Amino acid sequence: MKKVLADKVKDVKASKRLKSHPVCLASEGQVSIEMEKVLSAMPDNQSIKADKILEINVHHDVFKSLKKAFEHDKEKFSLYTNLLYSQALLIEGLPVQDPVAFTNDICKIMA
Repeated sequence: MKKVLADKVKDVKASKRLKSHPVCLASEGQVSIEMEKVLSAMPDNQSIKADKILEINVHHDVFKSLKKAFEHDKEKFSLYTNLLYSQALLIEGLPVQDPVAFTNDICKIMA
């Protein structure tokens, strides 16, 4: 997952705090995700980004599907990884970077 999301997250880790959600974003370093949101809303938007960590719930059913895709279908694994990252962005109140790609990915898993 870290390789698939190389330009989007600093790391991918198993979560110790998630109970019902499959993923969440955490931050590391001086800029938090909340600070990123505040700074991006300012008029002189300097595009300062937090170092994001994608945390995944290894006890969630989604993780089982992700693991199966990793073992048998690398393309599906990449699709799932990108969808989970987009889901984590939405949960945090951050914009999805490419809404068209996001909706196309959703259509791929529904077809």
